[in-house]
Amino acid sequence: MLSAQTQVRGFSLAEFWRGAVRAWRHDNNDISSGDTTYNGLPNDPVLIKRFNDEHRTLTLRNARVGCWFVILLMPLCTILDVLSYPQHLHVFVALRLISSLVGVILLLGIDRSFGQKYFRFYPALLPLIPSICVSYMMYFAKDPGSHYYAGLSFCMVSTCFVFNWTFREILATLSLIVIIYLAATLPHMVHNTSNDVTIMYLSNLTFIILNCIVLVATSFQHNSIRIREFLSRCQAESRHHQLSFQNDELLETINRLRDTEAQLDHSDRLASIGRLSAGIIHEINNPLNFVKSALYVLNKKTRTMPPELAESVTNITRDVGEGVDRVVAIVSDLRTFAHPDQRSLHPVSVDSVLSKAERFLARDISDHHIQLSIQSSTGIQILADDREILQVLINLLQNSIDALHERPKPTIQIACRQVGTIVQLSVTDNGTGITQDQASKIFDPFYTTKEVGKGMGLGLSICYRMMQQMEGDIEVESVPGEYTRFTLIFQSATGSISISTATSQLTSTPA
Repeated sequence: MLSAQTQVRGFSLAEFWRGAVRAWRHDNNDISSGDTTYNGLPNDPVLIKRFNDEHRTLTLRNARVGCWFVILLMPLCTILDVLSYPQHLHVFVALRLISSLVGVILLLGIDRSFGQKYFRFYPALLPLIPSICVSYMMYFAKDPGSHYYAGLSFCMVSTCFVFNWTFREILATLSLIVIIYLAATLPHMVHNTSNDVTIMYLSNLTFIILNCIVLVATSFQHNSIRIREFLSRCQAESRHHQLSFQNDELLETINRLRDTEAQLDHSDRLASIGRLSAGIIHEINNPLNFVKSALYVLNKKTRTMPPELAESVTNITRDVGEGVDRVVAIVSDLRTFAHPDQRSLHPVSVDSVLSKAERFLARDISDHHIQLSIQSSTGIQILADDREILQVLINLLQNSIDALHERPKPTIQIACRQVGTIVQLSVTDNGTGITQDQASKIFDPFYTTKEVGKGMGLGLSICYRMMQQMEGDIEVESVPGEYTRFTLIFQSATGSISISTATSQLTSTPA
């Protein structure tokens, strides 16, 4: 039984010795970055640099704690000098104060370039300063069996707990402490004749050496655990970043699928409208042809009417004829959602379009007591389709009339100006306005801010499609509760003009 225990103990000691040798070899031959070597880190420069940065930060933070230990505990232990060596009190107090002063100097250097550059010296200097002081006290007191050896053990243990040492660093530091202790005590042991002092000295030395062995083993294990924890943390962060990236990709894919689904839904609706309008056009054209025939007959009858009556009837039939043409154009334009076509553009007079739009909506403007103001430079012509631009303008004006319902002093302002080869035609009302979120979706098919049953959400979408076909653009600007402005942008048919910008103020008053 005893033999088996001895073999197990011998095997454990042999394994520990072989592990220590391997650690020393790895510590000398392992991956290095600057002055630092770490056993267990992969050959990754980025990973090693991060570990070095964290090691520097942790070492300097712990060094601050170690400096305060030296500054405070060295003078505090003067009470031991009073009890054990009162005859050397003045010398020992001076040594302790010198040690504290060195600790203050090291503390001040932590936040300076010295500390950043030579941070690796702190784990060695902080235990050596009190060790040298304590060893010199034993040498000065000529007491190799002094119980002050416990101070050296305290320095070793506390430093191992404060700092994260590699195997080579702790072995070198502890070896220096043991050498300093031997240098302070062996000269007096040569002339020692007391058997009790010899026994005490050997006991103290044995305790220090065993303490060093335990600290080397635990620090080696602690350093290995720290590196594994660092690698695990890096792997966890890498997986977290990878999962975040994949999650972002997934969300982006889901958003794209939703957008595609919405586009398919819109396309299906628009195609349905196109197919429906194809059948409606044929059915509507028949009664419209009867209306056109009646208008033709009525126009012939005006030849036999008095001149004043004939002029009035002619104006009425002309407006009715244009209204019939607009009905045909509106139904035909529904078909463009499914099969958009490119119409030929030609010069269109802005003054003519504004005059027609005002005439068509004169009744609605009068009924709602709206003040209509038109400001336009005369002689401006744009490249557009006259029917489509009239439809767009009437649609915008009708929306403004709806937005001015029950608003105080309802006003609509139409302004047209030319800048170079660009013509801007704006329609502004002081209605309820729309929010920024609504403005971003105002041109989407089937989107409407009106109450249920008062709008299908196709008007502005049709206007936007028409402006695109006329190689123009439409913009919206609004402040909720103050105003809404739609701006139509066209290419000029005449280029830059030099005509005087005479402004015509047209105001419609209630009938």
